[in-house]
Amino acid sequence: MENLFLRVEDEFQQWVKDGYPEAEEKTVEYLQHLSNPKDESKPREGVLWEHQWDCLLRIVYSYEIKRELSQLNGVLLNVVTGGGKTAVIAASMAWLRLAHNVQNFVLICPNLIVRDRLEEDFKGGKVFKDRSLLPAVGTFDKNDFELVTLQAGREPGLLGSHIVLGNIHQFYESNKSGLDNVAKLMNGSNFVLFNDEAHNSPAPEWEKALKRLGSKTLLRVDTTATPDRADHQTPDSSMIYEYLIEDALADRLVKTPIVYQPNISTVELTYTDTATGETRGVEEIDWAEVDRKGLNATQWVTDDKPMRQQMGIALQRLKEQERRAKGRYQPLLFVVAVSKLDAQRAQRTLQNYFKIRTLLVTEDSPDRDREMATSLNKQRLSGNPYKAVVSVLMLREGWDMPEVGVILLLRKFGSRVYGQQVIGRGLRRVRREGVGAEEPQICAIVDHPKLEHQWLWDIFQTTPRKNVGIDDEFDETEDLPEPPPRQDLTKPENVIEIPEPDEEAFDEFELDLDVKEAVPIKNWREVLNALDYGNQTVEITDIKTESVESTELKKDGWTVREPAPADLKNGGAVELPLEDLAEGIKAELMQTAAQLLAHAGHSNQLKGQIYGILLAHVRSRFLDGTSLGLADRDRLETVRRVLPDLEKAVKETPGLIDGMVLYGG
Repeated sequence: MENLFLRVEDEFQQWVKDGYPEAEEKTVEYLQHLSNPKDESKPREGVLWEHQWDCLLRIVYSYEIKRELSQLNGVLLNVVTGGGKTAVIAASMAWLRLAHNVQNFVLICPNLIVRDRLEEDFKGGKVFKDRSLLPAVGTFDKNDFELVTLQAGREPGLLGSHIVLGNIHQFYESNKSGLDNVAKLMNGSNFVLFNDEAHNSPAPEWEKALKRLGSKTLLRVDTTATPDRADHQTPDSSMIYEYLIEDALADRLVKTPIVYQPNISTVELTYTDTATGETRGVEEIDWAEVDRKGLNATQWVTDDKPMRQQMGIALQRLKEQERRAKGRYQPLLFVVAVSKLDAQRAQRTLQNYFKIRTLLVTEDSPDRDREMATSLNKQRLSGNPYKAVVSVLMLREGWDMPEVGVILLLRKFGSRVYGQQVIGRGLRRVRREGVGAEEPQICAIVDHPKLEHQWLWDIFQTTPRKNVGIDDEFDETEDLPEPPPRQDLTKPENVIEIPEPDEEAFDEFELDLDVKEAVPIKNWREVLNALDYGNQTVEITDIKTESVESTELKKDGWTVREPAPADLKNGGAVELPLEDLAEGIKAELMQTAAQLLAHAGHSNQLKGQIYGILLAHVRSRFLDGTSLGLADRDRLETVRRVLPDLEKAVKETPGLIDGMVLYGG
């Protein structure tokens, strides 16, 4: 996404140097309140970090001087996770109230986790007080920023509040409460709109809500750490500032991420006949042959034996992080699963096999568990703190837990946005009494080479470290490299503007791509029942790990090989109770239905219909018509292993989902 501010960077720098000419008088007064008395072009220590100050100045410049940058759909700040976007939002509110007499602000976000975090920051004027963002004299104080949070089942007093905070779904016109909330805002005063985690904005309903509110919006400010989405869409606002991972590493504002991967030589596979349930083993097949067997990537980290080995590596890293914490805080292991079923198995393995107290958080978790996930940093002295948390989709943007010291990936990321968001959960530095600002901090990430995440590690770049011995123990006080120097734009006049393509230049060419829309399949039942998943499912039942590699995140970075962790103690797989296994399969089928609908371009509201079809198919194909609740363990395990193949086969059959949608279930 293009940074449009580069075109005016020279003029902006001169504007700051000259003391903000043409800015509103009260704007200058407020900026002086926040600035360093010895250098008014810099922020006062303890108020805003330098990049937060730069964000605020660019918003002011875009709104008061270069109006064309902010007039259409507002401005966008691209700031790395842990970069303090909330403080920028609060400072912007204070400036707009003081200099432009803006009385009303609307703050929208994508989910409950983000909403709860923002509510904690703004409730009672906390963020204004903590950062000394309000002038000490006059009638201007934190009570001018009264917060109301939209919650289901409660009648919100939108018209009398200063800051309205809500989940974007609470402004969707496709539901009654959303219609009511939008109507109240449209009948009230004009407001400034803050769109947090704005990379979600291209979603049709979100975009529609933003446009509906546009006529009452004086200024829109979007914030995100990941503006470029996997679907190649970006927010429609004008990006005016970038503060990326390399900038934050250079300023020591985030932890240094380091990746650990196992080096595996041989594996043992067990084959299960999907029709009879009969199993047979093949001992010590080499990696190359395993590739030819076509295992899906997730099996390398979710089948029982490899999952336990990955957990063993992660827990070794957790012990190292606990030594570094020296009792000042409790480091956390954050486990990321692809489905509720895998998450449940991971939690039980950590708790029952490794004896690690573990919290599970999914979309079905009760409110108390979600609330617990946001307060794990407060239970260190409880005598029995959680040391691990397992999540499916829930704990991503907005979950700010600086104590996350280890991330274990039990899934393959297909989305660049989601991958960055997950790693971002471990980048926020621990800032508390007794932890020095200059103290090096790292986040250990346990990955697997078969997940093919090199593209993700390329995004997080740091200075390479060389000549590390094979048996060296990593010591961040001695071995952590100095952060890279900041790479600032010094000659914006040399920035080349890429012209828009000349459509007439392509008139002489005719491209026949033979693109055909999928035709809905009328006899979809017959086609679905005829899908071929192969006659066998494969499970990894043993692996041999030679060593563990740790890689600092740099394309040409260094690698450290450590001896493999000691063999895990003997013991069978940690089994889910049959009831939990059956319920987990149902949840995974529901998730599969949603993914198939999205892949085919249909509304998620139809997932109940597709789920029913898939459930009936599974019962008929693999359970002899028996319900999931009455099936035995072997058959349920077969279904669990075949679900990825089911999803793949349906996706690769054009028109199959369309037929289910059009011709009913």
